[in-house]
Amino acid sequence: MVLFSLFSLMDTPDAYKNALKRLIRSRKQALYREIGISFNDDDVNKVDYYTILDLEFLGERAYGREFVDWLLANTQPSEMLFRLAKDARVVLLPGRGFGTQHPSGRVSLANLNESDYVQIGRSIRALMVEFVERYNAATGKRLDKNKVL
Repeated sequence: MVLFSLFSLMDTPDAYKNALKRLIRSRKQALYREIGISFNDDDVNKVDYYTILDLEFLGERAYGREFVDWLLANTQPSEMLFRLAKDARVVLLPGRGFGTQHPSGRVSLANLNESDYVQIGRSIRALMVEFVERYNAATGKRLDKNKVL
């Protein structure tokens, strides 16, 4: 910690800190772009070393509460984590903590390459499309699986 503190004192223009903020924000944008979400981070002090991929939030944003209620009742909460491990070859922590049954995962934006975040985003998007297809088949409804989240 002393070395980090000394380095921070020496880097008066904050070049290193600003470079890391740009890198992490670029990774986050790559992740969410592949999921199909756009956003603006107006807070210049916000870094977001982690982001939560919450299928309940994403599903409600795109398809409504009825879809989310079906999703929670008809899928395993850990399905997203296992699919990401298989498809994107990344292991995420549960989004709401260990032992909590919820379809979400915590992604560190500090330690993978940007291409890895692109793959995670694509995998989440494909999983959401699969859930919409299953919902449509189970309910007879026709949600647009290609809808932008």
